[in-house]
Amino acid sequence: MKKKIPDNKKGSIISVPEVSYIEENIKEIYEYYPLIPPHYQIREYQQNAIKNWFRNNCKGLLEMATGTGKTITALSAIAKLGEVTQRLAVIIVCPYTHLVDQWVKDIILFNMSPIVAYRSRKLWENDLANYVSAFNTGGLNHFCLITTNATYATATMQQVISSLKGDVVFVADEAHHLGAEKSRKHLNENFPYRLALSATPNRWFDDEGTTALINYFGGKVVFEFGLNQAIGQFLTEYYYYPHIIALDEDESEKYFEITRKIMKIYPKEDTPSADNKSIEGLLIERARVINHARNKLWKLKEIMQGHKDESHNIVYCGDSNVDGEKQLDAVVKLLGTDLNMKVHTFTSREDGKTRKKLLDRFETGELQTLVAIKCLDEGVDVPATQRAFILASSTNPREFIQRRGRVLRKHPNKKYSYIHDFIVIPRMLKDIKFIEPSVFNTERNMIKRELKRFSEFADLALNGPQAHQKLNEIKHAYNLLDM
Repeated sequence: MKKKIPDNKKGSIISVPEVSYIEENIKEIYEYYPLIPPHYQIREYQQNAIKNWFRNNCKGLLEMATGTGKTITALSAIAKLGEVTQRLAVIIVCPYTHLVDQWVKDIILFNMSPIVAYRSRKLWENDLANYVSAFNTGGLNHFCLITTNATYATATMQQVISSLKGDVVFVADEAHHLGAEKSRKHLNENFPYRLALSATPNRWFDDEGTTALINYFGGKVVFEFGLNQAIGQFLTEYYYYPHIIALDEDESEKYFEITRKIMKIYPKEDTPSADNKSIEGLLIERARVINHARNKLWKLKEIMQGHKDESHNIVYCGDSNVDGEKQLDAVVKLLGTDLNMKVHTFTSREDGKTRKKLLDRFETGELQTLVAIKCLDEGVDVPATQRAFILASSTNPREFIQRRGRVLRKHPNKKYSYIHDFIVIPRMLKDIKFIEPSVFNTERNMIKRELKRFSEFADLALNGPQAHQKLNEIKHAYNLLDM
């Protein structure tokens, strides 16, 4: 007889069972079942996350900072659920193939033999169909599927999965991706158990998608473990250095030309919503002016002069042109040619095999600097990183939280991390007193939104008072000292 899931009031977690390792030469699928490795010590906060998930009827979202063990927490929850249900189908989806590969290593440690589905469907379709059929008829008590969001959304996958019934747990890594309108169509309402993982569950400029996603995963975030709790224990402490960068005259003109167009559409809103297609392109265009301010390169060169013989640096760039040249390529030229450093790009242009080699070279220090766009934002572990230079600013919380988390990973050869943030303002601070009130107010509104991110970086830094002192120069000039 199947045990009941504990209810919200009396939820509890069964203690970790004594288990033995499965011999490596046993390949039959029925020999596998989710089990917590006996040598694993589940941390107290991870146990609390699992308990909260059970209390919400095994549905919910875990909002956990990068580097705090979301994967291990999820797999432990799966194993605990399996103890209760005695039969369990496990479906795990990830936004990227490299995340799937990382998950597979841990899934195997938890005594499961996953069907990995993101390449040709010929490699997984028949096996999956057979396992689903066997599970539905009671001939199989467990199987595990891990796939990418893209493969999961295919007609082939949906056709096979749609017939799955019974005790199924659906796990979404970096779950915010599934809040997109197209992805939400494939969130199966027949799966009784659901677990979402994300350091940043709120979708930027998409309240509807955020609400729909949280509702699907049980209606709430059941556990939070933020950076402020993780730093010093599971993540390294860090120093934060904000650098104030002013737009050149032509860049400033371009910025205000776009802003005027935005304010014609939303004249009474300081922060127009991007859900209107007429405004979305303008917001992106204006962000690019900020992201690619040419003075960032001058400042980067000045700072890097003191680190040109050092390794383990990451530079985050934007993805468009500065004076006819990609910012990414300009940075590579600046560091590699002008400063004679060993650098390489880390972008979608490099395939998985090349990226692995780059990360290995970076780990050893043979490659001093990786110059990235967004490929290091989610799921790529680079714990050896000591210094990050954030040239591509973003008010999107997900991006800056992910980037900070990447840098703060612990490493045996690293005591502290160092974050250099390039803060762009429309003009030199000394010139602000000469501008007309309407222009001042427009600039002030933009700066106010940007300062929230910078202040969050400074709050948790070891040199927080000094970092805030630098930010106060901007706050004073724009009458924002009350922030």
